[in-house]
Amino acid sequence: MTRKRLFNLLRIVICIGALWYVVQSVTVEDHIALTNGQAITGQVLDTSDPVIIQLPNGEQSQVPWQQISVNEQGDLRISYGLKTAWRVSRKKLLLLALVIYFPIVFLQSLRIQWLLRAQEIKIGFVDAVRFSFAGNFLNFAAPLGSNAGDVFKAYFLSLHTDRKTEAVATVFYDRVVGLASLLFVVAMITLFSQSNTKLAEFRPYILSMLACGVGLTIVYFAPPIRKYLLPKSLLSRIPMIDHIRRADAAAHALLKHKGLVISAVLVTMLLQAIAVAAYFTIAFALAFNADLGDFLEFYTYFCTGVVIQALPGPPQGLGTVELAYSYFFKSFGSASQIICLAFAVRILVLVAALPGLWVTMTGSYKPQTSVDLVEDNPSSDTNPATKANKADFASV
Repeated sequence: MTRKRLFNLLRIVICIGALWYVVQSVTVEDHIALTNGQAITGQVLDTSDPVIIQLPNGEQSQVPWQQISVNEQGDLRISYGLKTAWRVSRKKLLLLALVIYFPIVFLQSLRIQWLLRAQEIKIGFVDAVRFSFAGNFLNFAAPLGSNAGDVFKAYFLSLHTDRKTEAVATVFYDRVVGLASLLFVVAMITLFSQSNTKLAEFRPYILSMLACGVGLTIVYFAPPIRKYLLPKSLLSRIPMIDHIRRADAAAHALLKHKGLVISAVLVTMLLQAIAVAAYFTIAFALAFNADLGDFLEFYTYFCTGVVIQALPGPPQGLGTVELAYSYFFKSFGSASQIICLAFAVRILVLVAALPGLWVTMTGSYKPQTSVDLVEDNPSSDTNPATKANKADFASV
């Protein structure tokens, strides 16, 4: 209990510290940095030459471009505050971002349905949609953060089948497929990016993570290595070894259904592209200094934010994601625009997940008929493929 409290305290400290660091650069009013080292604060009304800014006392001042400092890209150093970031935002584009993002839940439902089919667990598409909506909502509503939805889906999926261990394991594999697909796409983008771009800086880290993932996968599925790393004397001491063997057999069952797994990977790439398109639309709505040619760079940054959310730490990466965004997007917008982008993305995902509130409140995720499910023990599993995989695991 003490260890858990210390971990929660650490999460809070990280969250507050990261947010404090980011908010330090956020302003309410606009700022114009002058070449003489001074700055003018107010509300920028027109950025043509000369720039027109309304001062706090209500007066308007005209500032010629030659008096304004420029950044490394040669752009005028005009930082927009929270007021202007919201005022100049295009509200119709914010609504369009929600329309673009909403279909993602149906693609998530297809993915989990296909992965469950590989375990010979049949779940209707409507039930899969209910699980996805509820899981997405609980990612925000529950203190466990991005893990709460997985815990929910794992438990209530197990109510729909006698193969409970396989159902729980599949939820974990669903998350692995999502993160692995994301990492692969980001690695390809950074690999083929030009060496003079910021993406090139991430190339060694992303490729190292990809290499580690591939290496661990080979180690996990290679029988000679498994036999060496998992001796029988060690396996016999592991608690709940029967459930672990069944989860291991479920992983091997995925290899025997390559078509379903490949389909799950492809649909994951599609839903990730749709999500980034929605986030990119928000950036346009907030008047970021970006165009369509920056889409792949934004893709990498947004996907990195998703990975940060999945890491242990503050719920939904609150603070840490904003900190990462402040570094990634500093050449595309002001600190106020970036903080608006980060929170707009969170609000977008939450609004799209709101139907999950109805699902959790009504209990519509529960089995529709009352049936006596087979007790979850190894002897109840009649699937020949699973039995064969259990035998392989037991022989290690």
